[in-house]
Amino acid sequence: MITSLNETKEPDFSLLKNAPKLPFKPGDDLKPSSVFWTREDGRLCVQNFRPESDVLFQPHTYAEYTIVVCLDGEIVKSQMGQTEVVGRGGTIFGNHGIEHTSGYRSRNGRSCEAVILSFERRLVAPLVNEFNLPPLTDESSPAFMGKLENQVLHDCAQTIAAELRSGLPGHKIVLETLSMRMLVEALRSWPQKHVHKMAADLTPRLPRRDFVRAHEFMRWCRKENFRLQKLCQFLGSSEERFARLFFASTRHSPASFYNRMLLERARELLRDSKLSVKEVGYQLGFKTSSHFIASFRREFQTTPQECRENDDPGSAKLQFG
Repeated sequence: MITSLNETKEPDFSLLKNAPKLPFKPGDDLKPSSVFWTREDGRLCVQNFRPESDVLFQPHTYAEYTIVVCLDGEIVKSQMGQTEVVGRGGTIFGNHGIEHTSGYRSRNGRSCEAVILSFERRLVAPLVNEFNLPPLTDESSPAFMGKLENQVLHDCAQTIAAELRSGLPGHKIVLETLSMRMLVEALRSWPQKHVHKMAADLTPRLPRRDFVRAHEFMRWCRKENFRLQKLCQFLGSSEERFARLFFASTRHSPASFYNRMLLERARELLRDSKLSVKEVGYQLGFKTSSHFIASFRREFQTTPQECRENDDPGSAKLQFG
């Protein structure tokens, strides 16, 4: 569930009929997992993310840079052949135009919490010379690799999380100030040896906020209820625009991406021996067992029962590569 501080009304969650059946269990506390603030010009956005369970974002590409600060649990990000894992206090960059996977996972029994700052490439342009960054042109962009532990970034992120959820008078001014403070501190502190010049990819893509909200919708929605029209109504976007930008971000149609998410969830549920294959399919919204089995075989080249019998410990885990 997502709330936003710069919208005039809350998203219409009536579009998500029977949503708690996936991925939630009866009795789960359905508190909002994401709160966003976006500057009026749309160039700067900050999110406090508290997923109710481990979350994997399949390969995707943003039109923005991101600075991701872990407040609890752990965060994993893979990009350009490198995988970084950070725990509480750690920071990772996500790079403009570079495909990556990311995961938000519990650690030592503590759920993940993060603050993610996303900002348009054009905000970096006036800072290139001052911070001695690789040139930012139509042909090239700086890429920030590796990870960092920085107390200033952690403190900023903690305060941002509190401000996002408080809604106190003046919080928007505080959030903009803290967001810019995070950006400057990250650029000041990032090791130069981990900043590289990369070819620029200026392909129009879905803004990160819309991608995250779409992903949340898909995680909540049962198969029988998934419709592109409902998703775009939830986001406030036209179907043509969303489908075009989503494909540019993921190289999949929304329906294909959703089906992959659904069947990955099936692999997780199959590890629960108390659930029959039929029950797993029903929980996910498949109308018949044969439809579920056929879809599973088409995606993974094996049946649900064979997957369960093989019991590959890595099959249902978050994969990053």
